[in-house]
Amino acid sequence: MRNVATLTKRELIAYFLSPIAYIILTVFLVLIGYLFFEFLSFSRRADMSQILGFMGFISIFILPLLTMRLFADEFDTGTIETLMTAPVTTLEVVLSKYLASLLFLLVLILPTLLYAAILFAFGKPDAGPILTGYLGLFLLGAFYLAVGLVASACVRAQIAAAVISIVLLLLLYILGYIIRPDAVDPLSKALRYISFSQHFFGAFTKGIVDTRDVLYFVTNSLFCVFLTTVIVTVRRWR
Repeated sequence: MRNVATLTKRELIAYFLSPIAYIILTVFLVLIGYLFFEFLSFSRRADMSQILGFMGFISIFILPLLTMRLFADEFDTGTIETLMTAPVTTLEVVLSKYLASLLFLLVLILPTLLYAAILFAFGKPDAGPILTGYLGLFLLGAFYLAVGLVASACVRAQIAAAVISIVLLLLLYILGYIIRPDAVDPLSKALRYISFSQHFFGAFTKGIVDTRDVLYFVTNSLFCVFLTTVIVTVRRWR
């Protein structure tokens, strides 16, 4: 655990030394702030479900930019060999990079709690959907980052890693809407389950916490971490 903590700190510092992190943070907060006040002025409702839904969708394009460099840059510059010759395991390296990205995800999300505070200050929103919405948003973001981690481990070019992540996430998102909701055949049910849109947009933002949805995000994120570990190990010895 000491190695993971040390490497996580190193990766987190690297985030805050990178201009791209500040650009992402600024763009994300400005965009969500604009959408929040536009929605508030239009609907006049003390409700954050649509804003949380927007945040979940926009993150498809934002979060892969945070993970694109994690391994792609290491393989491109050759620093992966230096890193792996240290007394650390591949799993520790993967976990540290993933944990650092999760911590930065919190940095992205936490300032948006100001919008919830505004609603409570000037209205009477239902706290349940807001709390479950933020829980779902974090789990969703953790899944996005895990997918981005896999993509970054597969290629050398950072832009390629970001594009692969965005395309994969968009496909998984679209799956939930192109399958008819009343279809009961095994293939349709399987495809609906694979799509994360049904697990986040249809439950968490409505104040529902289904253990099946939580399990979906946790198990798939852990699987991606495991897959990344396997890919990095294989690429090291090629």
